[in-house]
Amino acid sequence: MKNKEGYQDPTSGQAIANASKVPKYIKDIFRALNMVAGIHGMEITEMRDIKTGRVYRR
Repeated sequence: MKNKEGYQDPTSGQAIANASKVPKYIKDIFRALNMVAGIHGMEITEMRDIKTGRVYRR
């Protein structure tokens, strides 16, 4: 990622990459729910954290 002057800015690039990562515990929840849903021909593609309002997509 580059800053407004056009120079590379690895700090902000890494911060944006980290913010967009899905936490491991959320991935584990998706995996478990999809195992159960898959038995019935369904798939879980999105979850929302009630406390924070953040939406996680698979």
